[in-house]
Amino acid sequence: MGLGMMHGGSAGPMSAQHLMSAEERIALQEKMRNAKTPEERQKVAIANRAEMQKRASERGIALPGHRGPRAGAPHESEKHAH
Repeated sequence: MGLGMMHGGSAGPMSAQHLMSAEERIALQEKMRNAKTPEERQKVAIANRAEMQKRASERGIALPGHRGPRAGAPHESEKHAH
């Protein structure tokens, strides 16, 4: 899929990075680097993903599915629900 297809309307999913300013991307990278544990990094990533989902929803944009090594892992709130 070409880069042009990632932009605009209902043509398909848009990367979350397109919903962030350059300053926000830098701040996120710094937060991830400063996180001391994998759990802290995961919390930062989950919070960022939630914000990007909100922005995408407000703009009528679909984000691609979650990526990364824990993409299929249950969300923290789902782990403790019994």
